[in-house]
Amino acid sequence: MRSFHLLPLLSVLIFACTPTPEIESHTVAQTSETIERAERVTEKVRRKARATEKAEGKQDLVKDQVRVKQTNEGEPVIVQTGEASMYGRGFHGKTTANGEKFNKNDLTAAHPTLPLGSTATVTNLESGKSVDVRINDRGPYVKGRDIDLSEKAARELEMTKNGVAPVKIEAKLPDGDETKNTAGSGAGAGKTP
Repeated sequence: MRSFHLLPLLSVLIFACTPTPEIESHTVAQTSETIERAERVTEKVRRKARATEKAEGKQDLVKDQVRVKQTNEGEPVIVQTGEASMYGRGFHGKTTANGEKFNKNDLTAAHPTLPLGSTATVTNLESGKSVDVRINDRGPYVKGRDIDLSEKAARELEMTKNGVAPVKIEAKLPDGDETKNTAGSGAGAGKTP
């Protein structure tokens, strides 16, 4: 007899866990908008990478490439291979493009086109070491460089000896409109030798 008492409870649980069509279509629309946004940002990153690749000369450590991939959850990730450099020491304490004070001991980075507030996993293609950083500045402004890392991030990637390394950047966009997060100049990141 007890099993009859459990049936109404089981029915309620099944109903509560079943997504409604409105929720599913809203999620699909959000995912579609997020992917379209990632494609727009990817095209900006790709154009800048092409221009940078031409200017690299002897700084060309890896063939620059940019693409979008999706996580298992359907979240877009912008994947870029290119060259990383380390911020020059003179930028500690200067204002970044998003208004923060640059701190060489934070895990932050400058990128010319990724929206400010993006997060990225940067992997040194020589050492295999990875670090997670937040994009809070514009740069680098040295020809042939694609991302400028704080001293702490560069140390974690084991690239402080030369100050440059071939890297893979896997970036996730912040919530919001990328056009609000792409303008601005910062501390002058990337003016390393």
